[in-house]
Amino acid sequence: MKTTLSTLLLLFLVFLSSHLDAQSYAFGLKGGPAIGFQRWGEGQRDPLWAYHIAGFIESAPPLEDGVIYAQAGYHIRGSAIRFQAINVNNIFLGQRTDEFKYKNLSLAVGFKKRYRVGFGVAYYLFGLRGDYTIGTNLKDYEDFVANGLIYPTDAYVRKFNYGLSLGGGWEIPLGDFVSGVIELSFHPDFSRQYDQPSIPNVIDPFYPGTTRTIPDRRIVNYTGEISFGLRFLREIEYYD
Repeated sequence: MKTTLSTLLLLFLVFLSSHLDAQSYAFGLKGGPAIGFQRWGEGQRDPLWAYHIAGFIESAPPLEDGVIYAQAGYHIRGSAIRFQAINVNNIFLGQRTDEFKYKNLSLAVGFKKRYRVGFGVAYYLFGLRGDYTIGTNLKDYEDFVANGLIYPTDAYVRKFNYGLSLGGGWEIPLGDFVSGVIELSFHPDFSRQYDQPSIPNVIDPFYPGTTRTIPDRRIVNYTGEISFGLRFLREIEYYD
């Protein structure tokens, strides 16, 4: 599946590149805050507040026609656990937030539809997306793993993932060839960012002398993003 997806993305990019040589196109840069969600095997985690940045290129046909686009960027996905200060069996757990960050390079290709709406252009988009994980912060919690509090570890992280990109936005004209962009998007994964089998006979740190089984953990990313950016138009005109 990963090979098939990579091949489709590559073919689409080749098609897009050759297609744009013959007509006007637009390109730009955008970024902003992100909110990550994950459901672990034992339940939903708290949201992770993060960020993203991406560059894009797209065709620029007449407004009523559909647009094809490609986008590449850096996205932090993941989740968090927020603790209140509690005392469990004389073990004091202070108030804190544990964040689980997956640093992903992402490539998406898809279609966009644009509409004239008052002062500007509104649009919606739909695309296929592939992610590659270049790093995590899971090593920050190695002590928790060693002490029987099983948090995710790099051993079970899947490097390649894939999913959808859905969203919509508004282009605000700032000149003849430049627009400001505000976009809201949602990026659900189909594959598992983390795939851990159940782990038996783990020492329970809260009940000395006993063990427990850590259930399997199949973690999937769901990320929402708000983007602010600039879109530049390269217009090609033909004269007889």
